[in-house]
Amino acid sequence: MRMNDPQLERGYEMAKEFSAEEVIATLREWGGTDDSPEAFAWLWETTKKMNMWLQRGDGIAIYENQDLCHSELGDKKFTSFGSTDAQLVASTPPEILPDGVGGTINWRYTLIGTYKGDPLSI
Repeated sequence: MRMNDPQLERGYEMAKEFSAEEVIATLREWGGTDDSPEAFAWLWETTKKMNMWLQRGDGIAIYENQDLCHSELGDKKFTSFGSTDAQLVASTPPEILPDGVGGTINWRYTLIGTYKGDPLSI
């Protein structure tokens, strides 16, 4: 990286546009990779909710806890963005997940990617 690289200034990985397959892979990685009925039910319900967001024209913002000193390092949060019905009423999600989304303090969560496209399938 060069000294004027934006990644150095921001201190974290720049957000990218995820494909549908990358969203599903991230969900599987985060929600458990086992093939148990519980894991599948969670994945089914989560993608069902996300597809509701996508069908109304919203996008999915994917945030990750990047606080190296925190016990939940690597934890993910997925939020909708776009319309007035979204969790984040903005055409572009903020780099840091605002406090209060999901009823929690979120300053540790940095935007790692977005998805806005066709419905997800598992």
